[in-house]
Amino acid sequence: MKKSLVFKKYRNLKIGFSTHSFQKTVPLNVSGITELIEYASNEGYHFMEVRDPQVDLSNDDCKALAVIAIMNKIDIIYVFNKNMLDSGFNDFFERGLENAIIFPGPGILRTLVSKSEFDENPERKGWNKEELVHITNLSESCAYKARSKNIHFIVENCNEAFFGDNLTYFGLTNFLENAVGTDLQLDIGNLFSNTNRVDNDPDKVFKYLKTLKNRWVETHLKTIQNGEPQAILTDNPLPVEKIVDLMGKQNVLYLTLELAAVDGKDQCFDNLASSIQFLRFKGILKSK
Repeated sequence: MKKSLVFKKYRNLKIGFSTHSFQKTVPLNVSGITELIEYASNEGYHFMEVRDPQVDLSNDDCKALAVIAIMNKIDIIYVFNKNMLDSGFNDFFERGLENAIIFPGPGILRTLVSKSEFDENPERKGWNKEELVHITNLSESCAYKARSKNIHFIVENCNEAFFGDNLTYFGLTNFLENAVGTDLQLDIGNLFSNTNRVDNDPDKVFKYLKTLKNRWVETHLKTIQNGEPQAILTDNPLPVEKIVDLMGKQNVLYLTLELAAVDGKDQCFDNLASSIQFLRFKGILKSK
């Protein structure tokens, strides 16, 4: 008998996990992803985030996986990992959009909002005005194209400053203020990782999230300790139970477990099971 993961307070919320957690142990092909879809179904998950960083899956691969996902009643959120200041972003977006259209579910296509522009300069905290204008215009164009095909285009906070200082650099909130057609996948761990360029006050972030309402679409649940992502979900600077409660109140439906990848496929499955148990312990998911 298949299991069922049910939220204790907000029954409309949905929980899934990212293939990122298996990147060391499961190949990103039809066979490997099929195994994870079947596991997700048997464990009672509602959806899966298929992370295809370089858009290596073909349309035919996605069609085969869509059939498996429908058979197993698992929705798919499709993800690639190019940010908008990377060269060749448009090509990745176009190919990613064509793949996202194929999958069953909410019709969500996600990418990063930043990364490479910060890699070579540890002193950089955010974007300059020219960069902000560029990524805003590009993102709005992508969001418009996605909407025309019934796909919701969202971006994930990464290593950029969450809040700009409006004087010397701009951050994610400045981007969202200008890119009004682009919405957010919140990563509660990236806010406090070693790669984040500005320390964040959890209370200030939480207060801002209250203003986003339906522009906040999905959340990555993961734990950061000493600045590094962990393989099991535990307590965070921004408490999971507080985030889930706000999601329920604002009808933000999708919670994705994103765990640090480890060696050993069985250990990856065990880490997911332990993270689900943590959510039960916190009173977020119903007990068995």
